[in-house]
Amino acid sequence: MKIATLTLNPAVDRTMYCGKTVKTGALNRSVAPSVTTHGGKGTNVSCVFKLLGTESTAYGFIGGDNGDLFLKLLTPYNINTDFTRTKCDSRMNFKIISSDGESTEFNESGGPVDIDEKEDLMNKIKNILNDTDFFFMGGSVPSGIEKSIYKDIINLGNGSTKFIVDCDGEALKLCMNNPKKPYMIKPNQFELEQYCGENFDLDNKNIFDVELEKVKCETKKIYDETNVTILCTLGEHGGLYCGSAGIYYIKPPKVEVKGFTGAGDTFLTAFISVYCGLYKLPRELKTREETALAFAVAASAAKVTKPGTEFAPVCEMIEMYEKIIWDM
Repeated sequence: MKIATLTLNPAVDRTMYCGKTVKTGALNRSVAPSVTTHGGKGTNVSCVFKLLGTESTAYGFIGGDNGDLFLKLLTPYNINTDFTRTKCDSRMNFKIISSDGESTEFNESGGPVDIDEKEDLMNKIKNILNDTDFFFMGGSVPSGIEKSIYKDIINLGNGSTKFIVDCDGEALKLCMNNPKKPYMIKPNQFELEQYCGENFDLDNKNIFDVELEKVKCETKKIYDETNVTILCTLGEHGGLYCGSAGIYYIKPPKVEVKGFTGAGDTFLTAFISVYCGLYKLPRELKTREETALAFAVAASAAKVTKPGTEFAPVCEMIEMYEKIIWDM
């Protein structure tokens, strides 16, 4: 199976750990050493595939000193890369995590990417699509690139490539309103709310079951209208699958949160790995979809116990999976 990933706007991520309350307009001191990691949805997917024993190739834009540092930070994962160089420097993002687990983020916009650099990347993609089984693409779009780029890439496919999209806002709506649609999308709760124009109050324990039903109804409505499979990450509340096999929801175990970045990408990759038979679990549930979703939730829960974009080892993903099965 041939897999490719695309990160249009990768970043060097700096994560700082502060006290319980982060105050604006005031001095905030860190309580632990800062962590510098690579950041990018596609590259995260490639890294997790590698951990689970599957090769892929990561495409995208990188440039300048930050681009060099980004590649250096990727080196330990030993993934295949074929990035397109830009004249502009790759972006740097800053995340502040308080001791109560709240994350505050400051992300640069990235770019501008010029038209020749865009064409170089698009030509690479055209050349590999015909024999690519899964093409993952996601994240923000840098300046100089149209919001329609994910839709445009889907239109390059000949029908054999399954496109999996993890983006939001206009870029997502353009993909979903296109005659050629992605195989799967992976919104988080905020992105789903943004797409549907609804709010889901999952933090309110008194009405959690009612709000979860609202999430299920909205994802079912999207699937019925588009035939696009939906994987939705709900943060500490778990994950949901909606597709041809119906709707499944899995609740995660309680864990100590140290880093959110890459949790959704871990979730997505773990699901596809099990669902497509690329990774075999020691024990399975009644359906392939529920098994894959349970492992996705477990892998994501294991990931958030690690700082920055450090990924959990597979043995810890399996431990979380066994805990989920035990608690079901």
